[in-house]
This record gives sequence, C-alpha cells and structure tokens, in this order.
Amino acid sequence: MVKRQIRRIGAIGCTIAAIGLVTALYLTTRPLPPIPEGRDVFGFASDTGTRAPTGPVPAIDRYPARDGEQLAFQFYDSTGEVILVFVHGSSYHGAAYHTLARELSDAGVAKVYLPNMRGHHLSGQRRGDVDYIGQLEDDLADLVAYIRGRGQRGPLVLGGHSSGGGLAIRVAGGEHGDLASAYLLLSPVIPLAPTTRGGDAGGWTHLHRSRLFGLLVLNAVGITGLNGLPIIQFNKPEAFRDGTETLGYSYRLNTSFHPRYDYAADIEAVGDRFLLLVGDDDQANDPVAYEAMFPQSGAEARVIRLPGVDHLGVFSAPSALSAVQDWFRALP
Repeated sequence: MVKRQIRRIGAIGCTIAAIGLVTALYLTTRPLPPIPEGRDVFGFASDTGTRAPTGPVPAIDRYPARDGEQLAFQFYDSTGEVILVFVHGSSYHGAAYHTLARELSDAGVAKVYLPNMRGHHLSGQRRGDVDYIGQLEDDLADLVAYIRGRGQRGPLVLGGHSSGGGLAIRVAGGEHGDLASAYLLLSPVIPLAPTTRGGDAGGWTHLHRSRLFGLLVLNAVGITGLNGLPIIQFNKPEAFRDGTETLGYSYRLNTSFHPRYDYAADIEAVGDRFLLLVGDDDQANDPVAYEAMFPQSGAEARVIRLPGVDHLGVFSAPSALSAVQDWFRALP
C-alpha cells in the first residue's frame, strides 16, 4: 500500500514537471509580439552629445579575447596614470562616449578605453548575441589583461552608462571582482530594482516577458539550448539610426549585460569606491531610488543627482563632466 502511494506521488510529480517544461517550451517559442511604432524616449532629436562624433576620433583597435575573437575598442591616451574602461549602454557602442573620453584624456585625468562589447558594432560574430551567459565579464577581464600587457600599471576604474553601468556592477559581484579599484556608474540599469521606471526604462525597452519566463524555467533545470533566442528590443526611432545600432538582444546577451537578479549582492560588492551620477530628468531611471540602494559610507562613495540632466546628458552635460573629473582627481 505504502509503495503504491509513493509510486503514485512520484508519477504525479513527474506529470507536473512535464507539464511545467512543456509550458515553458511553449512560452519560449512563441513569436515575438509586434513592436510599437518607435518614439523618441530619450530625446535623440535634441541631443548631439550621443551621436557618432564627426570630428577626429581614435582609430578602432583590437584585443584578443580568450576564444580568439578580436574585439574592438578605442583608446584615448593621457598624461594621467589612472585607467578608465568605460562600457557603452544598450543598442549602441563606444563612439557615443567620445566627448566624455576626450574630456578626461585631455584634462590629464585618465587614459580611457571604450570597448565595443561582443555582440555589438564591429565586435563578435553575431550582432545581438554572445556564446554564453557571463561572456561579457570574461571579455572585460581579457581587455584588462591586454592593457596590463601594454605596460599600463595605473589604478583601473571600471565604468559604464545605462546597461554598461549595470555590467560594471555585475563584474564587481562576479569572479572578476578584483579587476577594478573603483567604479564610475552613470545612470546604471538594474532590472527588477525600484530604480527602473515602469519596468521598461521609461519605454526604451520591449521585453518578451512570456519568453523570458519560459527561459528562466528552462535554465533552472539546466536546459540552455534556447538561450540564443531574442528576448528584448530597443525603441530607437528609425530617423535617429545610423546602421551601427544593435536593436535587440538574445537572452544570454541581455542577462550578461546587467546585474544578477539578486542585485543587492552585486551592489554590495561595488564597495565604497564609486561615483554614481544620475540626472533629475532621467527618463529611464528614478534618481531618488539610487540614494537608498547605494550606501555612501566613505569619501569616495557618492551618489550625485544632476539638476536639468536627462539619461543621455549624464555623460555629456557640463555638470556631469565636471563631477566626473572632480571625483577622479580625488582618488588616491
């Protein structure tokens, strides 16, 4: 009798598990919903600091990743010894941050590296995808190894804007957490955190939620073969595209590009040497929420809200550039 009940319970459990997997597969393989007509969430029409610069910029260089891929970056030399590796936000690439890099370089504040992360313009074999979750962290570790191999031994700051800031936070909490001695976070995106407006960065992202749920279930039981499916698309109006954008990410790239869902542990790993800038007019993130999430326990741990600055202005507005330079100069 007891054995029969155990077998019955086991059969019920297997049936429930099978139904769960079938449901997850169904949700995962459903087609992407139609994308609403693009709207200018971030004010590209009035912003000039984020467009690909028309003036002279450093040539694209390459560094070797551990899988042999040659990944793109630009280097801004400086008389300063501090090194800044600064990661771009979602959809674009390092060229958007020319103004920030040039300001820091010319001021003698830092040598600046602007990588084009794998899966973006000129880096990797597939636009919008990587090979595995965590590959972006490995790529940054390989870039730092390349920098050290060039004989540059100064303190290294890891920074990023928007999703790039989220990746910097992820690095802090992962196996490469010793790469940087400080962090520069410009309106970092932290999915599921109270900082993200409306859960969709103010309308910038279109997330395939049912597919995400299905992939989370499948990954929880070790099924990763569908992680290359697209999971998110970005709302950049066609009028402001130049052909170098990456307008959608796979599940594994998107997951690699932000803090872990247990984001509190990654934030804690950042420690007390960071500058977080966010504009009071940020369309994607809530500036008030950052102050509660990031403890400012030391002189080098600062959250600064910038009046009159939005999500794109946080890396190009004069007040932002001044705050970044002041923080760098105060680093020991």
